[in-house]
Parts: sequence; C-alpha cells; structure tokens
Amino acid sequence: MKSIRPSLAVVLVLAVASFAARAARADDDVSFGRSGAYVGVGASRSFNVIEAYLSGTPILEDIKVSDSWGVNTRAGYHLGSWFALEGEYEWLHPFNARLRNADLGSISFQSFSVNARVILPIWRFQPYFLLGAGALFSKTDTPFGLLQVEPTAFAGRIGVGLDAYLTQNLYLNLGIEGVVSPAKIAIVTGLGSASTHGLGTATFQFGLGWHF
Repeated sequence: MKSIRPSLAVVLVLAVASFAARAARADDDVSFGRSGAYVGVGASRSFNVIEAYLSGTPILEDIKVSDSWGVNTRAGYHLGSWFALEGEYEWLHPFNARLRNADLGSISFQSFSVNARVILPIWRFQPYFLLGAGALFSKTDTPFGLLQVEPTAFAGRIGVGLDAYLTQNLYLNLGIEGVVSPAKIAIVTGLGSASTHGLGTATFQFGLGWHF
C-alpha cells in the first residue's frame, strides 16, 4: 500500500498537469480578435479639466473644482479583428465647486456616446483608439442659482486604451477618455456675472469585459 499511494499521487498530478496544458493550448488556438458582441463595466477616476475651460474671464478663473469618481459601462460588437462599434454610458459623482472661500455647490455629469473603435489585435493584448459622438447631461446643486450649467448639450468623446484578455472571453480594460462639449457654464455672484461656452471631463477607466 505504501508504494501505491505515491503512484496515485503522481497519476493525479500528471492528470491535472495534462488538463491544464490542454486548456492552455485550447485557449491559445482562440482568435482573440474574433468578431462578436461584448459588454463591459468599470470605474472612472476623473481628472480636473473643468477649470481649464474657464480661462479668459476673471470671475470664472477663480473657481476651484474637485476631482471625482464614477462608473462606466459599454456594449458593442466587433465587426472584425480591428474595428468595433459600441454604445458607452458614464456617470460621475458630483464635482464640488468653490469660488475663493465661497461654496458654489456641485456639478454632476452623465454622458452617452456611440463610439467607433479602431483596434490593433496583438494576440491577448489589444490597444485601441476610439472616437464617438453623443450628449453630455449636467445637473447643478447650488445655493441661490449661483452656478448655472446647460443641462443637455452635444458632446464628443475621444480615448485610447487596452483590452488584455485573461481568458478567451474575459478581459481587463484600461483606458483614458475625454468628453468635450460646447455646453454653457455661468456664474452669478455679488461680484458680477460671467459665462463661457465649453465644458468637458477626462477620466482614467479600469474594469472588466466579456467577449461573447
């Protein structure tokens, strides 16, 4: 019996190793750049680019805006190894705005766009560039209407990223995206009023996706 037990252990180890090798070979035979539908969800970390849109007007230049977190989700279809079309939605937690020592309130953003994605299909690692068009939805929570932002406006989206396939279906997504819009932003205080056109967001995104 003593000699049988080590033999059984060796057989089990060899069986597991053989199964893992077959699974790896099967995975390697998969075309990660194949056509088909996909979905994804992830987190968004914003960079403060709002202040950059407020240049040229002294009152607006004094506004300080915080960074924020959010979520993003997308669904699309790979038409081939190098091209895909998708719809993308992103929600960002409200940004807090201050003018000198005064609290102006907060601005929240949601965006939706239809994107064209150009992909470089390098086996499991697929960098991409995307360009899209859609809308930016804004909402302000501000005392006495001091801060005013156009609630809905056209927006364009641009981004770069990487899909890294962990299996033939599951992939990790990393990306940087910007949303730009001609939306109007205005401030009305005892110091006067000012407005400008142009608003946008920039986010670092990370999440998971599933390629059917």
